Amino acid sequence: MAKAEAFKKSLPLAPGFEDKIRDVRYQVSENRFLVTFDSGKEYSMDRSRLECDDGTDLVTVKVAGRPFFFKVTQASGNKYEIPWDRVLYEAEKSYPYFKGRPRGMTKTSTVGKKIREMRNAKGLTQAELARAAGMVRPNLSRIEAGRHRPSLATLERIAAALKLPVVDLISK
Repeated sequence: MAKAEAFKKSLPLAPGFEDKIRDVRYQVSENRFLVTFDSGKEYSMDRSRLECDDGTDLVTVKVAGRPFFFKVTQASGNKYEIPWDRVLYEAEKSYPYFKGRPRGMTKTSTVGKKIREMRNAKGLTQAELARAAGMVRPNLSRIEAGRHRPSLATLERIAAALKLPVVDLISK
């Protein structure tokens, strides 16, 4: 808990935001999410801008147990999470957290490639690294192939197993 609090305090938040999502709704006719924050502000976010969305019908859209993101489940079985700062970035281009980051953001495939390079440099197999990181090998394989975007917690476990700081896995 202390680790999450320290991370949360290091993020530059927009004035007045407590960075918590109160409610999320999906407008089928407009293909948009309507996201309401605890501050009462409501933002509209275009679904087509989400690279993780495969375009199939939505089965569920709900605020996660921790209200810092919302979860989406699609008819195809695809699931993804949208964090509060992505909502602000998409809806309010002046939001400073992502300012200048679209071009500088590390792609999922780049992170996976870097993990593979570091694993090979340490002489580990996928199975060995996956076991050391507390995950199953197929999940590590998907991350290395760039087919899955790992969460921060997963990156931390992989970095710890490789005995590297997380930044080495995500920096260019």
